[in-house]
Parts: sequence; structure tokens; C-alpha cells
Amino acid sequence: MSHKYIEFINSKPNDLEKLLKEKPIAYVPFGALEWHGEHNVLGVDSIKASYICKKSIEITGGVLFPCVNYGAFDTLRFPFTFHFKKQRLKKITKKVAKQLCEMGFKIIIFLTGHYPSSQIKSVKRATQNISKKYQGCFALGIPEYYLVPDLDYFGDHAAEWETSIMLAIDENLVDLDNLPNDLSFPERAKRHGILGKDPNNYASKEKGEKILTQIVLRLTDAVLEVQKKESMQPFNDIYSNFERIKRQHRSIEEIFRIYGVKNKTQGIKYLKWVIFGRKKHNPE
Repeated sequence: MSHKYIEFINSKPNDLEKLLKEKPIAYVPFGALEWHGEHNVLGVDSIKASYICKKSIEITGGVLFPCVNYGAFDTLRFPFTFHFKKQRLKKITKKVAKQLCEMGFKIIIFLTGHYPSSQIKSVKRATQNISKKYQGCFALGIPEYYLVPDLDYFGDHAAEWETSIMLAIDENLVDLDNLPNDLSFPERAKRHGILGKDPNNYASKEKGEKILTQIVLRLTDAVLEVQKKESMQPFNDIYSNFERIKRQHRSIEEIFRIYGVKNKTQGIKYLKWVIFGRKKHNPE
């Protein structure tokens, strides 16, 4: 079922006033402008988050806000990547959440397609704090993979899952011919910025379509349930369900399996690059 929605950037004040009375739901995608391998475009995180928000709002109705492209931190030190300090995004998320509540939005979704742990904390804390401060305002701040941990998606970078999602969104934005085959995990990371399973072997449009369908379904179910019950419980269930499933995959063996690390030697080489190479591009 489709509900009415508008895009904030293309709306007149009276359009917004009217929709706020009917569907006071705000979707704000957060992304990054960052290298995602030679096979992906530089706006993967922003495109991904915007697409999910667009598909979700078509079901729930509400107001779709422009993607926040600038402010991402903990980005790879690769070419054509914008870097910002942590404090910048922390201020943005806090102020945007506050002003959305004051405008009259009752349900607020911050969906981040860029998800180092520090960025997840920023969107999560901003939305949780605003939900506590403003009675009748229910906010959720998550990366998309929080909705589908049972499907073995825990987030990656330019690897199996992100590449599959991009193939599903627009396969013209992906060119796997730009990547060599059968690289080890450390080689994929240092040379191409790929953190996860080899997209040449594991990524597919079909896989992306399936995971996107579930992400949108579960997000919209939660939004509509919050609207119906006027309770944070459906959003809290998303957090708790993710943490519960994540705890089941904390062993080294499971982490290696999820990200395509074949052995401890590969794991140690990768950690040395992260710690001493500071995630810098090493194409050789």
C-alpha cells in the first residue's frame, strides 16, 4: 500500500503543514563521499541510504529529507574521499533531530549508509536522546544492516553486500571488471578498500534485491507499528534484536567467516595495515 509523501527540498510551506497533520514522519538519510573500490561509484553510502529511505517512505508516507553527504568520519584514507572530524556529525545529528521534533514530526528515522561504530553512535544517541526529551516524539538512528542481522549482513565496505545492494539499485553504477580476481582479504583492503568478502565471487543483483526487500519491509513495519502504538518499543526491538544476534557471532572464527578472512595470518596482516598504515591506500 502506498501513502502520500513529499520531498522537503521540493516542498512549499503549505505542503509541509498539510502533510505534518496527516503523516508526521521524517526520513533523513546519512551518507559519505568515499572511495568504495574501483568497481563502485564514490557515493555508495549516500545512494544506498537515500534509496532505502525513498522506498520506505513510499509505503509509510511522510517527508523525505536530502541526504547528509558531508560530515562522515572514520573514512578510509583513499583518493577522492572527504574526511571530517567526529564532532561535526555529532552536532549535526543533535541539531537536526531537535529541530525536526520542534517542527512537529512525531516519527524520525536517521538511516546511515556509512557505518563505522563512532558514526552509528552519533545517529543512535541523537535519536535516543530526542525521544527521551520530547514526549510523543519517536526516533530511530541505525545503519541499514541493523534490520537484517539474521540474514548474515553485518555491514561491509565495497564488498559482497554493498556491491550487491548497488547492483540491485542500479547495475550501471557497478563495474566488477575493474577488479582483479581472487585477492586475499589484506590485498582487497589495502589495494582496493574492500572490507569483506570478494565481490567478484559473492556479490549479485539478486542478493541485493533480496536484502533490500527485507530492509525496507522491516523498517516500514516498525515505523507503522510505532505510529499505531505511539511507543518506542518497535524501535527498541530493532536495537535489542541486532545486539542479540551480534553476540552469537563474536568469535574470531565467525568474524573471519563473515568478512571472508581465510586464516589468522590474513587477519594479522589486515590489523597491521589498520593500526600502522592508518587505512591508507596502498595500490602496490
